Amino acid sequence: MKLGPLRKDLADDNVSAPAEQVPALREVVEQAKKDGYDVHFVVLTERQPVFTNYRDIATALQQETSGTVIVIGPNAGGSASNEFSRVTLEQATDNLKFTDQTQAAKQMYEKMTEPSINWTVVTLILVLIVVIGGAAARVLGRRRGGAQADAAGPGEQDAQAAPEGAAPGAGPAGGSSSSALPH
Repeated sequence: MKLGPLRKDLADDNVSAPAEQVPALREVVEQAKKDGYDVHFVVLTERQPVFTNYRDIATALQQETSGTVIVIGPNAGGSASNEFSRVTLEQATDNLKFTDQTQAAKQMYEKMTEPSINWTVVTLILVLIVVIGGAAARVLGRRRGGAQADAAGPGEQDAQAAPEGAAPGAGPAGGSSSSALPH
């Protein structure tokens, strides 16, 4: 496929499509501009033998136009962008019906720009919550340990630790702390 005529057609209004589809696609281009995106639409009337050709055409055109190029044909579509991630572009083509290419272009743009969850932010927030929770547990654990030692009093700790009948600080069974083995 020759890209020269497509490039030339995109240059004036970001749309290369059959005449009856141009006005509706221009509306989508204008909406995209209002939303802060530089979107170009190419509608091909001939089926491509391999569906990845649509993406290849979009990639070749996007290198010169920048922004986002969406190529739609009778049986599939493809896109290339420096504004949207590959995942977003691929998800936007899910369940599209290419029989009405203008409607498919509108739906694809709407799917690309719909709000989505930023998983990086969610992950960072969860990590922060875990770190704060761990630090709080550690501080509270130290306070409880210190409060129990203070409540017992200085001499009572040794008495509580020594076995019954043994002098405070003495080893097991009131003897010395070293064990004697029989000779």
